[in-house]
Amino acid sequence: MAKRSDLEDRIRELTESVQARDAFIATIGHELRNPMTPIAGQVSLLLHLVRKGKPTQERLVAGLERLEWLIELYMKRATTLLDVSRITTGKLTLELTPVDVSEVLLEVAAALKPLADHARSPVNVVAPEGLVGNYDRLAVEQIVENLFSNAIKYGAGKPIEATAENAGDAVILRVLDRGIGISEADQARIFDRFERAVGRDERAGGFGVGLWIVCQLAEALGGKVTVESTVGKGSIFTVILPKAPRDGT
Repeated sequence: MAKRSDLEDRIRELTESVQARDAFIATIGHELRNPMTPIAGQVSLLLHLVRKGKPTQERLVAGLERLEWLIELYMKRATTLLDVSRITTGKLTLELTPVDVSEVLLEVAAALKPLADHARSPVNVVAPEGLVGNYDRLAVEQIVENLFSNAIKYGAGKPIEATAENAGDAVILRVLDRGIGISEADQARIFDRFERAVGRDERAGGFGVGLWIVCQLAEALGGKVTVESTVGKGSIFTVILPKAPRDGT
């Protein structure tokens, strides 16, 4: 009986290992797919200008610079995926530097503009200049990008508002959509890995890891994320990030 029990334990361990591998692959798929949308949009714009036959040098240079920036962002995202996978093991290393949160909001909104335009959900950013905290910039970018992507995906083609405000020793981010909303029962689990609100699956693909990543990164920075939502009226996601998260997170 002891040998059988040991064998069952070993089978369970191997099964969990395979599930962990599959979970990581799913996370990679989600995180590498999202940034491709603005890249593809910028390429389409440049092709359109060239095919019209009247592209100005100024517009081409600006477009190529934007494309270069998007590709650099994509490469950084790919490089840091391993750090994301380390969140659950407590081995994530953050590089804390002064980060202007308002600047991140505006840059991510610009990068996702093609996606927002396609969904007819313009993103309006309201944030004071110089809203600086000691953060890992890529972590903040991922938090903002996932919240924007979620709002665009479920925003029902209505305007989205993103705000940031100074709260003393913390920065408060809010992303508001006027879309399909989330039931009270589902709000308790949407931050779990591979979870979405019931009824959302038919509206979009993906693996249900975006909000999980937001939650994990916010906690890694010493903060937290909450949601307020009403079915049929939309959702407000709020992220509170202390300006000086503890070192060694």
